[in-house]
Amino acid sequence: MQRSTNPNPCLIAILLIVRSSSGVNFVFHYPPKPRSTPTHAPARRHSQYAAYTISGTSSPSSPSTSGSSDDDADDRQSRTTARGRTATERSDSGSKTRSRRRQHVKDEDEGDGKARDEKGEAVRVLGFKEEFLAGLLAPKERMCKTKFELSIDDMVFLGYPLHVRPDGTWRKQKKKRGRERNGSGGYDGDMDMEGNPDAGNTAMGNGGHEDDADDEDDDEDGESSQGGNFGNMTMFHVVFVLNPPELEYHSRTQEMFDYVVKRFARALKYEQAKDGYVWREAEKIVRLKDKANHEGISFADLWKDILDQSSLAYAISRIYIDISQSKIAHVFLNNNLGLSLQMPILTEISVMPSITEPQVPGLPLTTANSFGDDDSEGDNLLAKHFTLLFLEDVDGILKDIEAEATDSSASLARFVEACKPTMSYVSILVSKSRFLQISNSCGIPLHEIQVMARHLVHWRKARAIPPIHQRDTYIVSPNADLKKLHTLIPIYRTLFPTLQPLPKLLTLLSGKPKPFSAFIPSRAHRPAYLEILAFLIRHGLATQLRNFAWLRVTRQIKRAVAAEERRAKKANADPPLNSQPQEKEREREREKELTKMTSSISSLLSHNNDSDSEGEYEDSIILEPHQASSIESSWLEMMTRDQPPDIKALFDRIIKYLNGQHAIEKVAVREGIARKDVRRVLGAFDGFVIYARHW
Repeated sequence: MQRSTNPNPCLIAILLIVRSSSGVNFVFHYPPKPRSTPTHAPARRHSQYAAYTISGTSSPSSPSTSGSSDDDADDRQSRTTARGRTATERSDSGSKTRSRRRQHVKDEDEGDGKARDEKGEAVRVLGFKEEFLAGLLAPKERMCKTKFELSIDDMVFLGYPLHVRPDGTWRKQKKKRGRERNGSGGYDGDMDMEGNPDAGNTAMGNGGHEDDADDEDDDEDGESSQGGNFGNMTMFHVVFVLNPPELEYHSRTQEMFDYVVKRFARALKYEQAKDGYVWREAEKIVRLKDKANHEGISFADLWKDILDQSSLAYAISRIYIDISQSKIAHVFLNNNLGLSLQMPILTEISVMPSITEPQVPGLPLTTANSFGDDDSEGDNLLAKHFTLLFLEDVDGILKDIEAEATDSSASLARFVEACKPTMSYVSILVSKSRFLQISNSCGIPLHEIQVMARHLVHWRKARAIPPIHQRDTYIVSPNADLKKLHTLIPIYRTLFPTLQPLPKLLTLLSGKPKPFSAFIPSRAHRPAYLEILAFLIRHGLATQLRNFAWLRVTRQIKRAVAAEERRAKKANADPPLNSQPQEKEREREREKELTKMTSSISSLLSHNNDSDSEGEYEDSIILEPHQASSIESSWLEMMTRDQPPDIKALFDRIIKYLNGQHAIEKVAVREGIARKDVRRVLGAFDGFVIYARHW
């Protein structure tokens, strides 16, 4: 699925609906007073991207201090009481739905998104009565365990309702599936986190229950079951309410369903099957609401109590807050299951957005994207030569891995340790080793190395980049977010107190492009300046300027080839009927003439005695030199005629990259030749190569 440049989850609210023997109950919703437009609308797209690029993830805060400041302020002003509601199921026929929609929408309070009755009680959510929403969002059993999608005006109610099994349990006992692991603690495929919606969703070793929670293969005829029906709940439904742009409706809703809605529902089903977690939390929330109703507790205090006392309510609030801001939501369910959820985002772009497209300053800008999201993307030959640019402190990443021990944690920790830079100058920097080198040194298969690297990239712990080299050219990124310089300068000054100030270095990089080594004062400063370069790339301030090349055929080459063809035709013409000695003499003369003509390409290029006019031949470019036509092959042969054999051999190997589609910097890696040999070959054909520089 193609990801949008603009991060916009479009999340309005999250609702919790349960059905028990007493009927359907609208249990909980967050935020307390949802609006019909997202609270965290991306009005300032550049600052929003900076939030999840620099900080990476959000950490759970205290329930008493978490949440939207606007919502909290509104809650303090609201001194109404709340009451839990119970309703019987309603028919979901189209005509009745439309009539109810018209009845309730016209009563919507546009001021705060929550209408009130005469007693001042908060009984409406998004302009609808709680009883109405409860009945509408509680589908029949046959509609459970599948995607639930309901559109009302501009809002989409998206969920994955789950129903108890016919035998009264929530999941069947699965047979244990053997997994092959190598003796060295090889990386487990269950930890594949390249963005596949069906893969596990644990971050940095979190959880480990997703495989159990994933019950797509459950059927109604399972012989053995586990997880009794704790309580009398028969169905629960966590509903995500979205307000997606009309042109992005399908992509936004599908991403939210695949990466957040379905995964969260499965995790809750796992905990419900284990010890009735969802029903227990739902009862707790209903009791708190009943208590508030009888004791006159204010609406704001009630919601604070719910978030303080219910781990499920708090998890829902964290998911709403973090997903709304395009962050990673880390929640802990039932004091047991650690769960991490996120909406996938673009980590880099290769083309600047047009003036009509959403602008995202600070997003890394590069065409060096050979390391794809999975094995089917990118250039596998080049991907093994990539390395990691850590976006968080390496020691902190290792602590996260150790805190959540899983079968694959050992391999992941070894990989991160191997990537960990040996320099102590700064703790957030780029690995000095390529994936292939790490694989050889650690004994971990290269494929597993790449899977673990994609895991770290997916969870925004690192970026995969080509190795940083002082001979490469770097410039200030055209997409750099210079508005955040005032926050980066103090950080830079702390990390590099004795080196050039950040504004001065950016000024130097903004000048005429030159290799980064030109900015390094001495060999002793090289490690520190490479760390500075990693800092600039990490914050989207710098990008590599790469060279792309085409082969140019000059008019002199074309005239020389044409002259040679004419001479060859003349030489091959039928000889007159003369004696044999005269014929041999003329043939010797022709051979001398041809030898003289081909002795030096320079003499051919300077030949001006033919009858061709100057305008007959113009310089041109061979678009695909490795698929040259017959005449283009003649031109190429003329270019290489006077070159030494070793240059010719190297030229034949790299000629396929001289079509403007491949960066010259990757030729050495792909062909396994030294960078200096590539430079030597290109230097030998300097008059026939046209260069263009691009990120």
